[in-house]
Amino acid sequence: MPTRTCVGCRVAAEQDELTRIVVSDGVFIVDAARRLPGRGAYVHSGCVAQAIRSRGVQRTLKVAAVPSDQLDELLRGLAAGSAV
Repeated sequence: MPTRTCVGCRVAAEQDELTRIVVSDGVFIVDAARRLPGRGAYVHSGCVAQAIRSRGVQRTLKVAAVPSDQLDELLRGLAAGSAV
C-alpha cells in the first residue's frame, strides 16, 4: 500500500489510513474512493484541528481563494466521523 503524509501531523502513513481531500470548482470534496483527478491532501481524522490551524490543506492543494469556512466545516465533519 502506498504511503502518504498527513497535512496535520506531517507523519507518513498508509494511504488507506488517511482521508483524501481535493478541490473541484472551488469546493472542497472528500474523495473517499481516492479517484478524483487533481492534487489531493491527506489527513488523519485525529489531525483535523492541527490541519486547520496550520492551513496545511490549503497549502498542499495550492489554493488560497477558497473560503476556509467551508474547509473548516468539512474537516470538523471528518473529525466527528460524519463525512467519511
